[in-house]
Amino acid sequence: RHKHKYVIFSLKAAGGVGGKATFDWSIDHKADPVTDDKNRESFEEMCKLLPVDEARFVVFDFTETKADGRLIKKLVLLKWCPDATHFRVKTVIGGTYQTLKEKLAGLGKDIQASDAADLSYDTLKAALA
Repeated sequence: RHKHKYVIFSLKAAGGVGGKATFDWSIDHKADPVTDDKNRESFEEMCKLLPVDEARFVVFDFTETKADGRLIKKLVLLKWCPDATHFRVKTVIGGTYQTLKEKLAGLGKDIQASDAADLSYDTLKAALA
């Protein structure tokens, strides 16, 4: 709906029954929409908000005008799961990511990243072109 430039959310442990842990969604950050020329800055700002030791999900509203004048406007789902994430949480994150991909209509791209090198604006831009 383009209400936010990006939304960062996570799964928080909510207890459990019978030895099984349960998790609830938590919205960690929402960014206001920006003009097309601020897309790169917004992406880099979003990357700085991702913790180095915990998993996050991000829906990023990618918008950019190409050199030939065409507008690229796509929603991107990002799974951030750094190597420092606890191994038991990684399995929950992986399963949740697949479910989330199926439920979000209109995604232009989905990306899985485990370190900062995986989060390149230019790589994302090339993949969406």
